[in-house]
Amino acid sequence: MKSTKFKIYELVPVKLYNMVHEDVLWQMFDPRLLETIDTIKEKFSKGTMVINSYKWGGSRGWSGLRTKDSSYYSPTSQHSLGKAIDAVFSMYDVNEIRQYILDNPEEFPHIGGIELNVDWLHIDVRPRVNGKIKTFTA
Repeated sequence: MKSTKFKIYELVPVKLYNMVHEDVLWQMFDPRLLETIDTIKEKFSKGTMVINSYKWGGSRGWSGLRTKDSSYYSPTSQHSLGKAIDAVFSMYDVNEIRQYILDNPEEFPHIGGIELNVDWLHIDVRPRVNGKIKTFTA
């Protein structure tokens, strides 16, 4: 499965993008994550939703898949498993998006984790506990 709203370079670090064929890179992601980020982009369609921005000179390079090259890497991180992203939005406050997701979990059935108290939207597709989205702080 591929995202319909994002290019693969928006989801993987630059070194991996330059080394591995796109078809292989897409397979590194949980299809539920790809479906979910497309749903979020459709719901919050004004402006941009940025995950990695290195392709156009931005500083974000580890907000999707994380490898051992990243200082943020952890073998148990949802990012390292292809199950998480961090995104920023040009036309929305991330706190409003975060709250919307928590208030309407049925619209985002695959989101199992959401990080609080950060300036970006972290979502992941870990299993829900007792049907609820896990909220956490780093």
